[in-house]
Amino acid sequence: MSLDFWDLPSPRTTSAVLVSAMFCFCHLFSNPGPAMQLLNTKRPGIVLWPSHRRYIGYICDLIADKPVIPHCKPLTIKSVTLSPVPCFNKQRNGCRPFCDILSGETRILTTSQEYERMKEYRVQEGKVLIPLGATVHGDVVVSVYHMRSTIGGRLQAKMTNTQIFQIQFHTGFIALGTTTLKFTKPELDACDSPDKYPQLFHVILDIEIQSTDRQTELTPPWENFTTKDINPSILFSSHQEHQDTLALAGKSCTDLFNLHAYLCAELCFA
Repeated sequence: MSLDFWDLPSPRTTSAVLVSAMFCFCHLFSNPGPAMQLLNTKRPGIVLWPSHRRYIGYICDLIADKPVIPHCKPLTIKSVTLSPVPCFNKQRNGCRPFCDILSGETRILTTSQEYERMKEYRVQEGKVLIPLGATVHGDVVVSVYHMRSTIGGRLQAKMTNTQIFQIQFHTGFIALGTTTLKFTKPELDACDSPDKYPQLFHVILDIEIQSTDRQTELTPPWENFTTKDINPSILFSSHQEHQDTLALAGKSCTDLFNLHAYLCAELCFA
């Protein structure tokens, strides 16, 4: 797994992902939530995307009592579906989308074309369906953009792209037999304009996992490696610091739970 291809907001974010993953790798926490919350308590203001949480979760899966060992089978992303249609055009009634797919650090597919040849989807259509047919392995980035033309004639106009969302995942952690991957809006990266997404907006990837492993000369880092003997005490200078950190993490998670419960109550009675 690599962080190199991520469109990270800042080097601080890279460090935040690595530190949170280290908390989990050393068995301080068994899921990403407390690790990210502890980091936010110590270093507030660092924004982590849902995909960062997903990758920290992969570390948790690898070091669990019953570890999830990634498989080496490529998968084909047959299509991506957006539903309902997001509103990114000037009229706020649709979008003109295209999709880029990166496998590792290499862009292996784009559906971008000349502006006149790009289909514009309207809200009335209910969904956007983009055929893909891209076979990927390892770290994958799926990005969907809205293409728009600036004011001017055909010769003077310039194309600009606005990102609608981004998804990042590792194919080895997709369970064998899976045929669809569904992502709700809170699970998508780079959704920076809430007013442009309809209620219950979600994305579905139609996939097919291949039956044979991908041949490679490199040995995956998780093979022939055990973390059972790693103790969280290596993260701290003393037992007291260890206990104080756990107490701080517990309080942070309790505060977060109370805030979530309060917001849910407000929505219920609004």
